[in-house]
Amino acid sequence: MNATRRPASRPVVRVLCAAVPAALPAEAAERWIRLLPRFQGARLARRLAQGTGMESLTVLALLATLSQACQLPSISSLRWTGRGKPHFPGGPAISFTHSRGFAACAVAPQGMSLGIDIEPADRARAAAVRLVASRTEQSAMDDGTLTPTGLWTAKEAILKAAGAGLPEIRKVAVRKRRARFAGVDYGWRHYRPREGLLLAVATRGRLPRVDIHWPAPDAIFGRPPDACNKP
Repeated sequence: MNATRRPASRPVVRVLCAAVPAALPAEAAERWIRLLPRFQGARLARRLAQGTGMESLTVLALLATLSQACQLPSISSLRWTGRGKPHFPGGPAISFTHSRGFAACAVAPQGMSLGIDIEPADRARAAAVRLVASRTEQSAMDDGTLTPTGLWTAKEAILKAAGAGLPEIRKVAVRKRRARFAGVDYGWRHYRPREGLLLAVATRGRLPRVDIHWPAPDAIFGRPPDACNKP
């Protein structure tokens, strides 16, 4: 008797988005901070004390919420590269983004690079984006194929997937759902998780299916963060 083979599951990039709350009770914020490596936790605590940092705290909460479904390591094992890209050593690629009161966090299938960027759809100014756009990209903006914010978010998501920084943004060559940077091909696509928001997702090679959710605030901040992490 031959065993029935189950079809291999398709790789999926999982994304959670959220509005950034104005504040959290101090004791709740402290619980999240304690999950981070000491240096990063102290840094986030200083930013919160200065009235900033809620965006980063929201991203952290989204990552913890993703951890159960994606079987991620504990947040305490998070590390950052010299260019500021967060990662789990030996774990799947992750990417963070926040802008103007909104945040998103994504995790890729094991072995796949990943970059995301979120912006209000009308945030980028055409004159500024043209400074980092090729002639082909400028033509795409002129004919409406790409908006200025669309081009900017695509380029930034690809840079994040490559582990590169903004000074190299001119070197990203964007085409429709394809891009090239430093001799490597990337797949990317835009999504609209909410009206007026634009989210770009990019991976090295072909972009897999992308699964986007916008959980309720209680689902993100309403339970102790320790329960959201794999030991």
